[in-house]
Amino acid sequence: MFGPGTFDIEVSPLSTKSLDAFWKATSNEWTRKDEERHLYQRQTDAALVSDTEHRLPNAIRVEIAGKVIGHLSHNDALRLHRRICELGYDRIHSICLANVVGRPGFWDVTLDFDPNLADTKPASSEAVS
Repeated sequence: MFGPGTFDIEVSPLSTKSLDAFWKATSNEWTRKDEERHLYQRQTDAALVSDTEHRLPNAIRVEIAGKVIGHLSHNDALRLHRRICELGYDRIHSICLANVVGRPGFWDVTLDFDPNLADTKPASSEAVS
């Protein structure tokens, strides 16, 4: 999924353990955040996956490097789930761009995608209204 480049979709709560492991495996690919001494940043692919094992039926988990790092907020997940259903799908498994900022033990992750899914085709011609 492609976004407008704003990275305004937040991921929470975050798994610092998974992000710390990602940091260790890719630390030579990170840059300092705005010349700050202890904050680093990196853009990477993130997977958005319908979380059928989660207690909320519309939950969408966020994975980086195959590890769950968090979930979309309830409002963002509900909005995306509704749009997926309008297009004739019952779940999502898609890739978007993530901006990861922080240091081991302290992370902030934002995603860049259009929640209206403007670039997504309906599941079938019957789904088009």
